[in-house]
Amino acid sequence: MRRSEREIRDGQEIRAILARERVVRLGFAVDGEPYVVPVSYGYDAAAHALVFHTAREGRKIDLIARNPRVCFEIEGTTRVQLGRSACDWSLQYESLIGYGRIREAAEPEAKRRALACLMRQHGWDGGGPFEAKSLDAARVWELSIESLTGKRAGQRPTA
Repeated sequence: MRRSEREIRDGQEIRAILARERVVRLGFAVDGEPYVVPVSYGYDAAAHALVFHTAREGRKIDLIARNPRVCFEIEGTTRVQLGRSACDWSLQYESLIGYGRIREAAEPEAKRRALACLMRQHGWDGGGPFEAKSLDAARVWELSIESLTGKRAGQRPTA
């Protein structure tokens, strides 16, 4: 990291960002072509993994099948810091960049657990069961985090 003074070194702070944010951008590379796509996620702290779901078929699934290793980015809260001139403006931000490998959570209990994690990340209180039809329709994925770095400029931005 070029600006080492901006690195977030505290693992607890990094885990807090993972648990607070809701969208991850997945970066795929297949045959020399990059592809980035945002998806909503849940952070499974026990597995140190991100979970997400997809439709039964599509470009993401094709790319995962060809190369399950990805780079990912999570952007925390940002805030523009106004200056007196255009060149005096700056941005307060925090972000995470990581690498990992995606695998499908295909067993019904694994899908249920991953979807519950995803739903909790977005405010679900745990009430109500998952319908069998919905479980069957979704493909659920786990991104095992292999490496992760954090960066922050300015004080921790607030919403």
